[in-house]
Amino acid sequence: MTINDPNTNLIEAMKEKLPAKGKLADILMDTLYIGKEAVYRRLRGEVPFTLQEAALVSRKLGISLDKIIGTSFKSNAMFDINIVDYDDPFESYYNILYKYASLINTMQDDPESTMGTSSNIIPQTFYLKYDLLAKFRFFKWMYQNKYIQCNNFDELEIPVKLLNIQKDYVDMTRHIHSIDYIWDSMIFQHLINDIQYFSDVHLISDEAKMQIKEELFLLTDELEELAMRGKTKDGNTVRIYVSHINFEATYSYVETNSLQLSLIRIYSINSLTTLDHEIFHSLKEWIQSLKKFSTLISESGEMQRIHFFKQQREIIDTL
Repeated sequence: MTINDPNTNLIEAMKEKLPAKGKLADILMDTLYIGKEAVYRRLRGEVPFTLQEAALVSRKLGISLDKIIGTSFKSNAMFDINIVDYDDPFESYYNILYKYASLINTMQDDPESTMGTSSNIIPQTFYLKYDLLAKFRFFKWMYQNKYIQCNNFDELEIPVKLLNIQKDYVDMTRHIHSIDYIWDSMIFQHLINDIQYFSDVHLISDEAKMQIKEELFLLTDELEELAMRGKTKDGNTVRIYVSHINFEATYSYVETNSLQLSLIRIYSINSLTTLDHEIFHSLKEWIQSLKKFSTLISESGEMQRIHFFKQQREIIDTL
């Protein structure tokens, strides 16, 4: 790709995403609201794409504008900072989850869609369906944030709108056809430590703590059943690994025929995301490399699977 012709770079990037010329033309007509001949004049380079058109195409096809203008990915990358707004935390968190759910929903017709994650906490794709576990994660973030006053778990009321989008987000993940989960062996212990701390300082009532404990047991049963099957109820492949080394952070990637998205968890419930091609391949390679330090417990590894979930139940029981 050249570094001095943004229009040519955009055309090449679009053709990389959608090699089929007819399909690309159809998407451009729908996205830019222009006729077929106008589309082909742009694809032939006779008429340049306007900045507004480039932005619309970039958003639709997941093409980084940096790539179009020829910025070197070895030294620069564009990230979205998906941080919950202090002034309106519920609405901004809703918008972030809505964006993710909408993105994953587009994968239902893509048999090549994949996701990989290396987690040192229980992934959102699991805990968000449990009201109290999801509430605790949000409460911890709010309490730690000096700009938000939230002094007791029991007093925090999560809007119904947010509860619904959390469940929609989890439900949308069934469209992903292949998922690799690599878990830190301390994945439950970290959460139990947090819950116990807030209980010890009387910010969570004993009754709420017991209810969270019940949800954790339900979650453990769900995860063990998923590991035994190695497939979701929709028949999509799930591989679960338990790492023998600890992770310093949670990294994830999502890949489809037209998208390569990288996510890095920050500040408990927030994330950095990027469509940078080089970052994606580096992060995916890093996540996949962790398999050599891990044990596969989905479908195979029966003894290790039984031992792992027995250990997690014992950890939960300490609450």
